[in-house]
Amino acid sequence: MHVLVVHNRYSSAQPSGENRVVDEEVGLLRAAGHRVDLFERRSDDIAARSLAGKVAVPLLVPWNPSARAELTARLRADRPDVVHVHNVFPLLSPSVLAACADVGVPVVATLHNYTQVCPPGTLHRDGRQCTECVGSALPLPAVRHGCYRDSRLATVPLAVSLSVNRRRWWSGVDRF
Repeated sequence: MHVLVVHNRYSSAQPSGENRVVDEEVGLLRAAGHRVDLFERRSDDIAARSLAGKVAVPLLVPWNPSARAELTARLRADRPDVVHVHNVFPLLSPSVLAACADVGVPVVATLHNYTQVCPPGTLHRDGRQCTECVGSALPLPAVRHGCYRDSRLATVPLAVSLSVNRRRWWSGVDRF
């Protein structure tokens, strides 16, 4: 089987269980005889961007058209049997799901956190469980409370992404 793994690696300064899961999964699949390729972005690369490039990153969180175009071209060229999506924040975005739909490649997604129902993905606020945004079309409580990095401004792109892409997650993924 030919698998294309899609993942935005978290910063190397913050060790990530998701990064490790992706690395181990790729190794296990390859050891089992499958062809596995990667379509990745690295959060570490943000630091090397120009000032304008850094300022643009929050605009890419809800939708990154260049990631969609690049992945669409890659899918057409490589024709994997399945795409396995892990993390799309902050540089890939749910636009990768649209790329898969454009080409008709099935998608499996691993949910490592709660980002499909909670902008920061934690279901926690102020040291307690919080479900105020669950089921809400507009996750305004997250913005009001600055749930991501204790910042209203930093929470906005995540809240917008959740609002505009909620349906895409549930219709664009064949298996979770």
